[in-house]
Parts: sequence; structure tokens; C-alpha cells
Amino acid sequence: MKAVAVLVTLVLFVILYTMQKKNMSFMVRILTATAMGAVLGLIFKGSTEYVAVFGKIYSNLLKAIVMPLLFFSIISTVSSFKSLGALGSMGSKTIGILSLHNVLGSITAIILATIMGLGFNSNVAMETTEKLEEVPPFSEVLVSFFPKNIVDHAANNKVVPFVVFCIIVGVAILLYDNKEEIKPFTDFIEAGNNLIAKLASMIISLTPYAVMTLLANQVGTLDLSFVTSLLALLAGVFIACLFHTFITSTALIALIARVNPFTFQRKFFPAWLTGFTTQSSLGSIPVNVKAQTKMGVPDEIASFSASIGTTFGMPGCAAIWPVMLAMFTIHALGIQYSASQYLLMIGLALVASLGTVGLPGTGTIQATALFASMGLPVEMILILSPIAGIADMGRTSTNVHSSGSTGFMVAALEKRLDKNAYNSKKELIEDVEVSSQQI
Repeated sequence: MKAVAVLVTLVLFVILYTMQKKNMSFMVRILTATAMGAVLGLIFKGSTEYVAVFGKIYSNLLKAIVMPLLFFSIISTVSSFKSLGALGSMGSKTIGILSLHNVLGSITAIILATIMGLGFNSNVAMETTEKLEEVPPFSEVLVSFFPKNIVDHAANNKVVPFVVFCIIVGVAILLYDNKEEIKPFTDFIEAGNNLIAKLASMIISLTPYAVMTLLANQVGTLDLSFVTSLLALLAGVFIACLFHTFITSTALIALIARVNPFTFQRKFFPAWLTGFTTQSSLGSIPVNVKAQTKMGVPDEIASFSASIGTTFGMPGCAAIWPVMLAMFTIHALGIQYSASQYLLMIGLALVASLGTVGLPGTGTIQATALFASMGLPVEMILILSPIAGIADMGRTSTNVHSSGSTGFMVAALEKRLDKNAYNSKKELIEDVEVSSQQI
């Protein structure tokens, strides 16, 4: 059956390639690939191991270009500003909107968990012998924000110190008096930025094929042997993530950017779906940035918001997920919470999105930080962990969407959004023939 699944996959690849040759829109190809993947996974359930190979290679390629992309694009971005004040204006707006995403995600989780009654009558036992990761003190986390060994940071995808290093280099170029003395280096950065943009464009053109194979594997390996209460929690997480992505963010775009938000949702959908299937905010950065720039967001704002959004705010992993787990625990154990404690939970979720950045198992660590801060039994996190892998699709795609919409709104607030590009009827079509653009 595994061999047959691979053969069928190759036939579907031919269909997708034919659609591309006929210049069918990227959106249509993505949706078609999604449907193909779901059906393929259902038909060959348990036999999609080799089908997933292409998608995993795609994910690895995306991750491989992330650090070079950040290196060239951020240095180029920072050095291109006219002053430090302009850089500070963009940074403060980015942090502010990402924080708003986090807070609204937490509020959504609390309200939805209450309406659904998650955890009530769950009869979840608390016995566990597994050990959770410890949350490091904030002083230690703060020190880790700054670079120590950029080779190690790049090799281990430690985004924050790597981004800080790139910002420092960019500021040094910005403040350098005689720009001619460092022109060879700035030319190298510019050339590298253009080359990485072309490479990213080539990889992104493979997105429909990867979406089909990754989704087929997700469906083909789906294990529904959870108790009813865990399935309800999983449904709650997905509903909250989808609500934040398509309702809350739509309202924010309309209010802050003052444009038709449905155009953004349509054009950003491929990036959202990439986050959903790859389950990697970091690996989705190239697609995220490209989707923003295609909608008229300047390169520097798009790359800045996409990278910062993988380390701060994160309404999926740092708000909806830990707050949902907390609400489930509160209901399951019959703990009485006051309105002020719920407000405290919202604030702590925002702090946790910064305090646990760059650590492995981000969602679990952030949930641990919230539980420890609220005095909830951290053992419950492990008991509820069987759904974490599936929930990560919703969490990650929400993070990706929030960082992308943040960049879009910042561009609108800075009055740098190209509305002609935004309102253009041209779809987000990526292939190797597309001329390279800076990311």
C-alpha cells in the first residue's frame, strides 16, 4: 500500500504541475492540493510514510534558508533606515500589535473554554512520573537575548540573539560616517539579499506539492483514540485559533489598516496554510515575508515583523494553547477563579511569550510558565499532551498569520503600504520564473 500511495502521489503531482503550467492561481492550486492531501490520507491511512518525504524535504529547505535570509534582510533593513528614530517607530508599533494579538487570543480562549465547559466532568487523573522542563529565571532569559556565538545561534535556530546581532550590525552601518569605506560589505549584503530572495522564490513555488503530502501524512496518521474530554479540548483549541485568525484579525485589519480585510485574508492564505502543514513558524518566514511584500508591505517591515513574530506575541502557542489548558484544569479540578485572576492570567500569558522565547518545546514551556505563575498543577500539562502534536497545526498557523497581519498593519500605520499592490487582482503566484524581489 505504501508503494501505491507513492504512485498516486506522483500522479497528483502531475495534475498540480499541469495546473501551474496553465497559469492557474496559486490560491486555487493550494486549495486543490489541500483537498488532494485530505483524500489521499483517508484512502491510504497508515501508509503515508513515504508520501510525507517530499513535504519534509520542503520543510527542511525552508528552514535552511531562514538564517541566511534573516542575516541579509535584517542588516539590509536596519541600514536602510534614515535614522534610529524611524527604526524605533517601526519596532514599537510591531511589538504593540503583536502584544494586542496575544491579549485578544487569551480573551478568546477564556470565553470559549467557559462556553464549551472544557474540563467539566472529565475525570482526568493527575498521576504522572514524567518530568517537565523548568522555566529559567527572567534574568537568565534576558541575558540569552544577546549574542554570544552567532555560529551556534545560527546552527541551533536561536533566532533572538541572531536577530539582535544583525540589528547591531545594521545600526553600525547606519551610523558609519564614511559609507564608501564599507561599500564592499554593503554591496555583499545587497547581493546576498537578492540571491536569497530568488532562492526563497524557487522553494516557495513548491508549496502546493508540500501541502498535499504533509496534509496527507497528518490525516493518514491521525489517532482519534482520545477520551471525549481531550477531543473537546482539541476542538476548542482549533476553534479559538480559527476565530482569532479569521474573525479577530479581520476586525483588527479593518480598524487599524482601514482597508478591505478580506483581500488580506485571501492573499495571505497560502502563508497561513504553510504554517498549518509545516508546523514551523520559523520555517514559514520566507512564505510569510513574500506574501506581505506581494500585498505592498515594504521589505524591511515584512521581514522585521515575520522574524519578531516567531519570538514574541505568538497568540497560538503563547496565549490560546496555555490558557485553554489552564481553563481545562480549573474546570476539571473545580478551582474557583475570580475576575481579577483571569485578568492576571491574560497578563502572564503575554509575559510568558517573551520569557520563554527560543526554548525547545515552546508551547509546553509557555504553558508551564503560566501554570507555575498561577499556582496550577503543572502535571496536568503532561496529561493533556497527547493532543499537542495535532493542536500545533492550529497554533503555528495562528502565529504565522498574526505576524503577517502585524507587518501589514504596521505598514499601514507608517503610511508605507502600497495600496495599488494590495488591491491588485494578481494572485500570489510563485515560480522560478518570477523575478527576484528582496525579502
